[in-house]
Amino acid sequence: MNATAPAVQPRWKVALSMMINPGEVVKNQMSQVPWPFSLLISGLSFTLFFLQTGLDMLRTGQINTSTVVLITMLGLVYGTVGIALIAAMAWALAQGSERSYTIDWAISSFALGYSATLIYALLGVIFSLAFGWKTAVAFGVTGVLWALRPTLFTVRQMSGDRIAFSIALATLCGAILLFGWALLGRLGF
Repeated sequence: MNATAPAVQPRWKVALSMMINPGEVVKNQMSQVPWPFSLLISGLSFTLFFLQTGLDMLRTGQINTSTVVLITMLGLVYGTVGIALIAAMAWALAQGSERSYTIDWAISSFALGYSATLIYALLGVIFSLAFGWKTAVAFGVTGVLWALRPTLFTVRQMSGDRIAFSIALATLCGAILLFGWALLGRLGF
């Protein structure tokens, strides 16, 4: 008897599915997505988000072009190292290891949750360059807020369906990210 293995979805389809149905992706498909691919998604998301911020600040005369490049590179670090650290913190607090979730799974799930952020950030950069709009808040922050739903499902899965705990921890993770972005903006970068 020849048993057929279930078809593996391409990674880009899993990333798109994370925007529409994060609960299903977190429960059934995250083991197929390696953490480097997911960190590529979050890294690009924050790179474009921080680029929007830099362009907005450039338009108001707060910074120069070289600082825009610096802010953009900082976004790459923020979207990779920062997301990995927040995922590790959430994994530890949710006691993910007690439920057989690896740190790699947690990082991959958190990072892939920024798929919608990538689309928002890309659109924001397009609107910023094409129309000269200030887009960091309208597109960038909105994209980060869209990532809270996948974050909630990830924390909920790792914590054994503790709903109130999951809401609180997902909110904390989102607040840390937005506070860090706002702090960088206040520092004059």
